[in-house]
Formats: sequence, structure tokens, C-alpha cells
Amino acid sequence: MIFVKNMNSASDQDWTTSEKYPGVRWKFLVDEDYNGSKGLSCGFAEIEPGGNLTLHHHAPDEIYVVTNGSGTLNKSGELEEIKKGDVVYIAGNAKHALQNNGKEVLGFYWVFPTSRFKDVEYISDE
Repeated sequence: MIFVKNMNSASDQDWTTSEKYPGVRWKFLVDEDYNGSKGLSCGFAEIEPGGNLTLHHHAPDEIYVVTNGSGTLNKSGELEEIKKGDVVYIAGNAKHALQNNGKEVLGFYWVFPTSRFKDVEYISDE
């Protein structure tokens, strides 16, 4: 199986949000529940200015690929500014958060080594 996905191909999919993560929304691009993919899942998230993907952890490793904007990445208590063009590796069970302190939307792809996003249990560390 080979396929190509982008935000245009997900235009009929509603954005997903959660009260736990104010100002954050996301869509699924590669996910077994959406297109039968196996072994990896990938989606696109946006964090509005002032929005916050609050401190959490999960068992699988994760990668962010920042496509626009900037923000503050909390790496288990150590803060680092990230911006368009950055790639972030997050080890499994590492506590992390991402806040948009800028004036434009912070957009990024995420990748998990799981067939489905719903297989990733987000555990709050707030």
C-alpha cells in the first residue's frame, strides 16, 4: 500500500479538539482507522496563539515536524524555543508540553510508531 495525504485530502474531516488542550486542534492523515495504514500514524496539529498542549507523557516515542509558527517546548522542565523547520524527537514516557507564545498559528505534523492515534494513552502531568 502506498498513498499520499495532505491537509487538502483531509478537508472533509472535522478538526478534533479537547478541553484538556486549550487552543489545540488536530486532524489525522495516516491512521489505520482512516486509511488502513499499519505500524505508523501521523497527523497535523495547530496551536492558536496562547494555546497550550499541556504537560503530558505517553509510552511511544514521538516526532514533531514544525511547519509554521514558533512555540516553547517544555522538555521535562527544560524550556526550548522551536520554530518552522525544526524536527523534535520525544522519547517514550518523556514529559513534554508545547505552548504557542507567538502571534501566528503554530503548525506541526506528529508521528507515532503506532497504527492508530487512539492507541496512544496521553497521561497528564499537570
